[in-house]
Amino acid sequence: MILVEAAGNSDVGKVRKANEDSFLLNEQLGLYVVADGMGGHRGGAMASQTAIEAIDGYMKASHTQTASHPETDQTDPAAALNQAVKRLCKSISMANKRIYAKSVNVDAYRGMGTTVSALLLYGTDIITANVGDSPIYLLRNGEIEDLFTPHTLLHERKKIPKSMEGRFSNGKLAHVLTRAVGIRSEVHVDHVQLPCLRGDTIVICSDGLSGKIKRNEIRDLVLENDSETACHKLIRLANDRGGEDNITVIVVKIKSEKKNTLARQFGRISNIPAWIGSLMGIKSNQ
Repeated sequence: MILVEAAGNSDVGKVRKANEDSFLLNEQLGLYVVADGMGGHRGGAMASQTAIEAIDGYMKASHTQTASHPETDQTDPAAALNQAVKRLCKSISMANKRIYAKSVNVDAYRGMGTTVSALLLYGTDIITANVGDSPIYLLRNGEIEDLFTPHTLLHERKKIPKSMEGRFSNGKLAHVLTRAVGIRSEVHVDHVQLPCLRGDTIVICSDGLSGKIKRNEIRDLVLENDSETACHKLIRLANDRGGEDNITVIVVKIKSEKKNTLARQFGRISNIPAWIGSLMGIKSNQ
């Protein structure tokens, strides 16, 4: 069993009139989610809150169902882990369907959507899943690495029409999403899976924070403080630097894990994007 110290907080910032971000800490399930809504303050807030409720509800229901049939976990841990990955991705797909339905049926919510970045601690493994550009960072051995795929034009330059090449700066391309939850009837969810180690810290945030604070600054501030203090200090710093957007952050610090985790460190990693693997010095099984 993984023992954690987790905290989360959200702030409207200094410019926006409403907070379109939502977040979830379900420590019983080991589930942590940040959603950054879009579509006007009413639509964005509805989209992010709907995503949180749908993901939480689906994961609670599936947890109850699997808890009543623990045989798979005991006889085939790898299959159980694979099912956990599928459940997390499925929960985001269910959120997508719910948001999209509201968007097409209610004029006030037309075109709304949200990013979703989620962490599930399962057994002694870290599972992350995301749609959009809300970062998920892993702090390990004094380094900070990405555990998410940014769905932006900057990251996916191949999606830029040739007629538009060179017309936009990297800064602008970094804020144009190529994928979001609720925009279309279906959505593809990217995920990462790797063993958890004692001392790991996972940070999930909206771009209202990551756009104002450098990665190394996030790393240093989180490592120097407990989870709750780190959240407050990160939000304060983002506000001090302008606070033009809503600001949300979750900090999850791993305090202990099963002893056999060290023996299989990086021994089993699947569906990790090659560009993340290259940063972490590991190979993908894709």
